[in-house]
Amino acid sequence: MFLIIIGLLEKDMKKHASMVILIFFLIQCTCTASDTGATVKKSNLAGAWYSADAGELAGQIDRLLAGARNGGEQRDALALILPHAGYVYSGKTAAAGYRVIGNSGQPLISTKLIVILAPSHHSAFRGCSLLDADYYETPLGKVRLSREAADDLARDNLFKKNPDAFEREHAVEIHLPFLQRIFGRRLGGDVRVLPILVGDGDDGDVKMMARKLADATARYNPVFIISSDFTHYGPNFGYEPFRNAGGPANAVKLKELDGGAIDRILKKDLAGFTGYCDRTGATICGRNPIRIALALPITGFRAEKIAYDTSGNVTGDYANSVSYAAILIAGRLEAAKLREDESSILSAKDKSFLLRAARDNIASWLKKKRGIRFFPTDVPPALLEKRGVFVTLKKRGELRGCIGYIAGLKPLIQGVLDNSYNAAFKDPRFDPINADELPAITIEISVLTEPAPVKSVDEVQVGRDGLIMERGPYRGLLLPQVAVEQGWDRKTFLDQTCLKAGLSPGAWKDGETKIYRFQAVIFGEERERK
Repeated sequence: MFLIIIGLLEKDMKKHASMVILIFFLIQCTCTASDTGATVKKSNLAGAWYSADAGELAGQIDRLLAGARNGGEQRDALALILPHAGYVYSGKTAAAGYRVIGNSGQPLISTKLIVILAPSHHSAFRGCSLLDADYYETPLGKVRLSREAADDLARDNLFKKNPDAFEREHAVEIHLPFLQRIFGRRLGGDVRVLPILVGDGDDGDVKMMARKLADATARYNPVFIISSDFTHYGPNFGYEPFRNAGGPANAVKLKELDGGAIDRILKKDLAGFTGYCDRTGATICGRNPIRIALALPITGFRAEKIAYDTSGNVTGDYANSVSYAAILIAGRLEAAKLREDESSILSAKDKSFLLRAARDNIASWLKKKRGIRFFPTDVPPALLEKRGVFVTLKKRGELRGCIGYIAGLKPLIQGVLDNSYNAAFKDPRFDPINADELPAITIEISVLTEPAPVKSVDEVQVGRDGLIMERGPYRGLLLPQVAVEQGWDRKTFLDQTCLKAGLSPGAWKDGETKIYRFQAVIFGEERERK
């Protein structure tokens, strides 16, 4: 195309001027076509929390990084807990943490994805909110977001695309200029960002979110930025566990209060950290993102406090003060979906408890027309974790009912109660069972791992994996034990799962059908008697 333009210019510039302009216009359209329709989240901090001038902002970040101590290269850096206040207050603490992974234009780690887990200051929700956009823009330019990782997470009920939650939020964006200065152009190229706002959730939700995050991000060798300030103290924040006794005294007490939380983080003590926050009322705004970080499956875990400061130290006002910490978490992230240790999640007592609960629940429905209930304190802790679960009923070896939850929608004990009832009375393939046949019924429970996308059917192993086929509104699932009981090979197993989904055999070959595999911890009354 450029040769055509040159030829036109050589012949008669005036004669072909309009054509030249048209060709240049077409070139420009071609060069920007890849961004046509791209969505951009504009900065809501520029000119308020930091300078709207790119040069001034870059200079401020560079000075902060240059002034921070160099903690040495940390090749196994996995996560950094960093503050999100204005740079005049927490910039030095944040910079001390960021120096672990690089300096201006000098990243010290290799990664394809930076995950920012931040609290939501303006929206209330359960689980996590994802930003449905292609770019996040600051005065330093556009940061490309990871659509692929966000879409993977959005398949889970605890992760939802909710761009409105990001509109006024500062806890994500305050970190972007640091990342832009460290990673430079790579942050708009081969390094993507995944911003996530974390809402409410119990420990079961937190563990499930951490597992899902590990599954969706491990292949990118991710780095997690955990956005959190620590104690917000004083009447302005409605939190005064001790009365103002003067600057120095308050500084000591605040450090002790924050230290209790930091000590539990350094030990990767999720329950201890949650309990400490509940007991003290510690106003750590990023409490939930920190809990997810503590629940991540990490091998070779180690943690180190890099820096600590307070706004009181900056302003001299300890009557109202916010604390800041920079904490390194190092180690290797494991994909949690198909870990080999899944069989160890339940003890023999846990399994017996679930089997007895399933049988007693069916009997109660038959006799009293209502199911049994448990107080949480009466249930083993492992059974309060949210897991996918199926309950299978057999009568003299023949299927009599099977229903379950694929995802961890409820605590495991509740899933067993729900689906023992559903398998006994709501499976559309069978009549409801009656009291006379209950003694002949045997119960089998399958506790599922999180489903993982199948990239190649060669991954599927008969006897280990269960399968899910999904295409549009059609979905079918077969448990791992079904293929073994029927004596199927891999191809037959794939075909039969298609049929279960209402698809034709071989639909798994066409590239339009989504295939997932999962594993299951399987135990039953017959096995227990053996």
